[in-house]
Parts: sequence; structure tokens; C-alpha cells
Amino acid sequence: MNEWIIGIIGLLVGVIGISLGSIIGIYIKKTDKVLSFLLGLTGGFMMFIVSFHLFPEAFYIGGVLNVILGVTIGILAIIILETLLDKLSCFMNIKTGAILGLSVAIHSIPEGMALGSTLVGISDFGLVLTMAMLLHNIPEGMSISLPLSMNKIKTWKIMLFSVLVGMTTGIGAYIGAYLGNISNTVISLCLASAGGIMLYIVCDELIPTGKTLHRGRFSSIGTVVGFILGIVLYFK
Repeated sequence: MNEWIIGIIGLLVGVIGISLGSIIGIYIKKTDKVLSFLLGLTGGFMMFIVSFHLFPEAFYIGGVLNVILGVTIGILAIIILETLLDKLSCFMNIKTGAILGLSVAIHSIPEGMALGSTLVGISDFGLVLTMAMLLHNIPEGMSISLPLSMNKIKTWKIMLFSVLVGMTTGIGAYIGAYLGNISNTVISLCLASAGGIMLYIVCDELIPTGKTLHRGRFSSIGTVVGFILGIVLYFK
């Protein structure tokens, strides 16, 4: 698949997912149970992708050492980004939603790279992964719009900000597709890095945040449903 086409897919995934989440965040007041379920659903979906496709395909193409190296690179990249954002937020006197928007925008670049490199390496897996990334962007859009709407920011400004944030996924997807076309070794590293990024997001953000929002079973049920949904969509 052409790098530009993959970049456009990443752009649409980011813009549509985050914008949809922003709309939900603007117009829905009580979102704890819904968001908890949605975070679990996304986590289960991503766990299916990592377990059945990213790691096995990376291992088949490049071997176990490439997988270990790629996972390490992906996790370190996310940790470094989070550390930089934590330090940046201490010096920026701006609203919570803007800080979250910046965080999502920066996070979306490696996530877009994960999408782009995977579409190059596993072309028949595009629908499932694209849906998973789109679902993942919905709660992120909600996290941006909720504090902004509470501070009486106009709806059109929130939506414009959300679109700009979502566009970074397209940039990352193009970069991931370009790197993935270089060689099988690079594809293997990109797929493993994508798996590492997704695994870290699920373990560090999605599952803990879902349980914090609602301590009932909504998050756990969502995780199981998301995993089963991935199986149904791919093996139907």
C-alpha cells in the first residue's frame, strides 16, 4: 500500500476518532461507566492485535531478537515522551484540555507510526487495526473536550482543536509506512515497536484509567468484549 494512502488513512483515523470523542465529551454529562467500558473495549481490541498479529508477524519476519529490540524501542519511546510532557506541563500555564491536547498530539505520532508500519507489514489486517486505533482515539477526544467545555470554550474552537490534534496520527502513519518499506528487518522492528507501544498503552493507561473511572465490572467486560470482537472481525 502506498505511503500517502496509509498517511491519509491515519489522518482519517485520528481526526474522526478524536472529533467523535470530542462531540461525546461536549454533549454528554455522565460518562464514567461509558468511558470505562470504552477504555476496556479498546484495551481488549489492542491486546488481540498484539497477541495474534504484531508479535507473531514480527517474529516470523525478523526473529526473536528483533522482537525484543523493537518492543524495547517502542516502550522507551513512550516513556521518554511522557517524561517530557510531565516536565513541559510544569512550565505551561494553560488549561487542562490544552495540555491534554498537546499530550494526545505527541502520543499520536508513534501510534500513527504503529498503524502505518503495520499496514505495510500486514496488509490484510488493516480493517481490524484501523477500527482499534479509531476506538482508542474516542476517549482521548473526550479527555480533551470535557475540561475545555467546562471552561466555556466555544464548541467550534474545541472541534477545530480536536481536528488539529488528530492530524498528527496521519503524520505518524506516513512515517511508519515509509520506514516499513525499507526492508524486512525494519518492518519487523516497526511491528514489534508497534506492539510494545500498544502493550504499554493498554497496561499503563487504558486498564488503570478504566478501573479508576468506575470500579465495577464495566471495564473488565469491555476488555473481554473487545478481545472477542477482534477475533470475530478477523476470523469471520
